[in-house]
Amino acid sequence: MTASVLPDDLVVEILSRLPLKSFCRFKCVCKSWLAFSSDSHYCQKLPRAPAGLLYQKREHGTAIRLAGLPSTSSDTDIDTTLSFVPRYEYLELKDCSNGLLLCYRGGHTHAKISNAIVCNPATEEWMALPDTQPGPAVCYNYLMLCFDPLWSQHFYVFNFQWSPFPNGGYKSEVKVFFSEDSTWSTCLWETEDAFWGDSVFVNGVLYVGHLWGHCLLALHAPDTHTQLLNDRTIQLPGFPNGPEQKFYCLDGCLCQSFGLLCYAQQELDGCMMRIWSLEGSDRWVVKHRVSMVNVFGSDILLHINSQGLWYFDYDILAFDLERELVILLDLTTDKVLSFSISTGEGSEILKIPRFFNQYRGLLYVPYYCKFQLQGLKGLKINASL
Repeated sequence: MTASVLPDDLVVEILSRLPLKSFCRFKCVCKSWLAFSSDSHYCQKLPRAPAGLLYQKREHGTAIRLAGLPSTSSDTDIDTTLSFVPRYEYLELKDCSNGLLLCYRGGHTHAKISNAIVCNPATEEWMALPDTQPGPAVCYNYLMLCFDPLWSQHFYVFNFQWSPFPNGGYKSEVKVFFSEDSTWSTCLWETEDAFWGDSVFVNGVLYVGHLWGHCLLALHAPDTHTQLLNDRTIQLPGFPNGPEQKFYCLDGCLCQSFGLLCYAQQELDGCMMRIWSLEGSDRWVVKHRVSMVNVFGSDILLHINSQGLWYFDYDILAFDLERELVILLDLTTDKVLSFSISTGEGSEILKIPRFFNQYRGLLYVPYYCKFQLQGLKGLKINASL
């Protein structure tokens, strides 16, 4: 019996047993197998295992490295140093979204962003973003990469442009880059709130954390013909732990799992961690409540420093509910730990002094499909393969 007479659901069930890299190589077998890779319904069944934690020191000219996970066999063929990009030694890792990376060449860009690139380490493709003119008042560009292959094969880059008010303070406007036609669009949206925290892109919505408030900004991705951005503000679950509450720590962690926005945060004493998922427009549902006592060998995980600020012994760097994985940073030992939700066991994957203050770390899940070329105009795709 050939694959052509088998039901599509059964074929995908068989193919889902393969590593995703192997499946992507087998797409050339027939057109129907090729179609599975771009069908969002079937893509949800295909496995994507995280390779590890990408990290880089917050200094110009430092290398991007990968700390592998003990429970997964990372793909040694993936060049996470990005040596396939010209002058890769000067790239600064800024964002990661479902296997695509956003990097700058040579530091922050204040006047323009012509040195920003988006690349895919698994396929060794990269593209430089075209210029956008921010205007004389813009003092800072804050770029966020948005890619969700279950929602679209194209990616977006949101550019939050911060401008000063004459009497103090700042306001932010947004421009959006569309990979579908390689254009920047100025969107009719602005805010005076400090939404430039962690971000996650899920089902066509960009969620951005507030710098000190316990809430999220939700921006719906526009199409190439729309200039109006739909937005709303969502309160986070748990408790606020910003400077006003005399806390000195990260305000939890965002991620995407099973097509839903998820949020993880320590409980008040730090001995337990809760993970919620956003179901509906503003309803948070607890998915896991996990003890941290055995991981760190102590039931005293909350302390106060010399400035009178509370802090936990650990921070949550990243998590993935589909793999039941949490990446933790032990602030007392400078160890980065891989923690299993199902077994409650933790393993050291990295140890670097002052990781919290000096390094950026992002969970990396490879994406083996190539950039979507249909409809691109004037965008140069570079590949070494």
